[in-house]
Amino acid sequence: MTEMRRRPQVWGRIPPRNKDFTGREDLLERLRQGVSGSVTAVLPTALHGLGGVGKTQIAAEYAHRYKSDYDLVWWVPSDQPMLIASSIARLAPHLDLPKANEIGVAESAEAVVEALRRGEPYDRWLLIFDNAHAPESIMQYVPDGPGGILITSRNFAWDGVVSTLTVDVFSREESRRFLDRRVPGIGGTEADALAEALGDLPLALDQAGAMQSETGMPVREYLTLLRDQTGKLLAEGRPMEYDVPLTATWALSVTTLREEQPDAVELLHLLAFFGSDPIPRDVFSTSRGTVEPPLSGILDDPLRFSRGVGALGRYALVQIDRENQTLLVHRLVQALLREDVSESERDRFRLNVQRLLAAAVPGPPDDTATWPTFARLMPHLEPSEIAGSADPAVRRPMHDMVRYLYQSGNAPGALSLAKACLEAWEADPSSDARDLCTMKRHLSVSLRFVGEYEEAFRVGSQALQDAETALGADDEETLRLTNNHCTDLRAMGRFSESFALATSAAQRHRDVFGDDNERTLRMHTSLALDLTLTSQYEEAERLLKHVYGALRDLYGTPNHPTAQIVMNNLVRVIRLRGDYAEARELGEDVYAVGVSTLGADHPTTLRAASDLAVAMRKAESGSPEVLHYAEDLVHRYRRLMGDRHPDKLAAEMALVNAYREARRIDEAMPIAELTTLAYAHVYGTDHPYAHGCRGNLALLMRLAGEHAKAHDLHEFIVTRLSELLGPTHHYTLTAVLGLAGDRAALGKLDRAVDTGERALDELRRLLGPDHPMTLGCMANLALDLSDLGRADDARAMRAEALEGIRRRLGDGHPAHQAVVNGGRLDFDFDPPPI
Repeated sequence: MTEMRRRPQVWGRIPPRNKDFTGREDLLERLRQGVSGSVTAVLPTALHGLGGVGKTQIAAEYAHRYKSDYDLVWWVPSDQPMLIASSIARLAPHLDLPKANEIGVAESAEAVVEALRRGEPYDRWLLIFDNAHAPESIMQYVPDGPGGILITSRNFAWDGVVSTLTVDVFSREESRRFLDRRVPGIGGTEADALAEALGDLPLALDQAGAMQSETGMPVREYLTLLRDQTGKLLAEGRPMEYDVPLTATWALSVTTLREEQPDAVELLHLLAFFGSDPIPRDVFSTSRGTVEPPLSGILDDPLRFSRGVGALGRYALVQIDRENQTLLVHRLVQALLREDVSESERDRFRLNVQRLLAAAVPGPPDDTATWPTFARLMPHLEPSEIAGSADPAVRRPMHDMVRYLYQSGNAPGALSLAKACLEAWEADPSSDARDLCTMKRHLSVSLRFVGEYEEAFRVGSQALQDAETALGADDEETLRLTNNHCTDLRAMGRFSESFALATSAAQRHRDVFGDDNERTLRMHTSLALDLTLTSQYEEAERLLKHVYGALRDLYGTPNHPTAQIVMNNLVRVIRLRGDYAEARELGEDVYAVGVSTLGADHPTTLRAASDLAVAMRKAESGSPEVLHYAEDLVHRYRRLMGDRHPDKLAAEMALVNAYREARRIDEAMPIAELTTLAYAHVYGTDHPYAHGCRGNLALLMRLAGEHAKAHDLHEFIVTRLSELLGPTHHYTLTAVLGLAGDRAALGKLDRAVDTGERALDELRRLLGPDHPMTLGCMANLALDLSDLGRADDARAMRAEALEGIRRRLGDGHPAHQAVVNGGRLDFDFDPPPI
């Protein structure tokens, strides 16, 4: 009856059902009551106990037995906390969420957890976290929603954190029934004797049963050998962490197998130095010379390899998954195997595993089609101690591994691996200078991805100095580090320094690689961003148009993701130059291409959506359409990237500005306060972006009637931005216009006019006489001149401003209507990416 029950709509990575599963009925019933006792959120349930008692088997049996109770069942290997997010993220496509290779692993996992918490699209779900460590390793991935959570762990620290069930060894009756299934024909007395000798430990019984079934060895002989082998193991002082019966059973199986199939034992020891996750079988299909003899003879001969694997499967030492082409060795067996060999043999097996993993790396992770291969290799890096390898052939692929991690969204994992590599490589006097510099670059990028901008700057600066000394100023790695350092400078708010460095670096790239080489074009893209951040919009537009055309020719399509990034940067510059309608039209095209090629929730597409939101607001102010679009964008960012991601904060600031223009001040103010604090936390309290956000907050204060507070805040912002960026920077002049408005609101008309006149002169020089901001400054100055009693000057200036705004934006634009109605125009800040 149970077998006829329907399978859930989502059934992920659940181990096959054990046909020999025996007993545990009371435990399964208590488990069902705890895991699915109600339709509302229930307390997670943890199965804990020593290794080998069958926790994983019970969890798998529960999933199979009660699968009809769920619409979704998902298995999460949890022995390596760094990889839990990836396992959770694989659920995303089944929940109609963006894949990890589109938005990043961490963001995808957060979206999955949030969807499960809401019960959308499934409210009958079961997550199984297998072999979790301490509670803190998984609790952030445990949704408090309507589904069920089952945890298996050897760690008894779960008691008191969640509802726990202790899994003990079999009862004697369960041992007898299990052996009766596993070894047909075994007698009751013999079964009792075998269970007694093995301590009723399920894993030991399973291994013993496999050997009995395979060899037909009489139980009495088996017990004699078991007794003798146990004494030998104890005499050699083996660790007591695992039960002796399990150790003895394992050793006996290996001893027997060594006599019958030596290749299998050699393979088994090799497998012990991988991780406990499934090992892709194609890792062993390597080129000649990768591993040393005698392993080379086995791996180079497919028949010998297959025979060895088959023997391991028959003795239940390896689980063979033919559908997924993987091999799996129980972690307890791996631990015992590693203890079984000498230190020199451990080094040999570990080195061979490292070389196999390195050879399996599919190359640079620029193509997302390679990411599944990277993902299958990742669980085996730490157990193999690959970060500490001194082999150049192993070290080189590690760069691609780290890069894959941060490009796929797992920046914390990239940071951890990069640090481990550098720690080992820097301690090795023979380490290659290029390897060290490249890994420092990856470490700097990883630090930047997790928001550690100061440390990223420190590491990147040192790496650049090292590369210039060891490799030369025009070396490819030095030039890459130079581009990386420009990004670090921008993140620190040092825009002018980044521009100066990018200018010289761009020339060096042209000299070394040529004008239209991809690396030169990437450096030019970085330079264009520096031009934008230093208010040099015409030059930035010219350069971006050249880069976009060259990339389109290079890739053979205008829709390549890199070309689309450049095009979106161009749209942003067009908007900053004041061509709002054109920016909106082009922005809609860029966003549409992103949706069709990358998906609506891909980070590149979302950035295009963010710039489109700003262009829409500039083109039509705070209309209902703009507000709806900006609100939806913030919701998407929050769902996909969390609350602290810089791109999410930029979208939230765009929403604040839209609310202000719609005069929804009460809604805008609390968001502006929180977002401003978040910017100061992410970038630093004295970063230009933090000051720009404070300027938006000051505008809201004035509109809320807090004129003095707005004035004081604007004065502080103008002072700091003048010192940081210069008095004529676009960001500084934006704050100056806000300060003029505050002075007018306070009745300080002389100072308001003086401030406005000086700002108008600078805006004409910086942006031109027909830029909307220049014209808006004129319109505001006309208001202040009129209030000061200079009616003739005010009339002439107002007429000139109105005509200019009509020509530039159209007489239907909200800015034109505002000036017609005698209103003051406000100018705000929208933080771009660095």
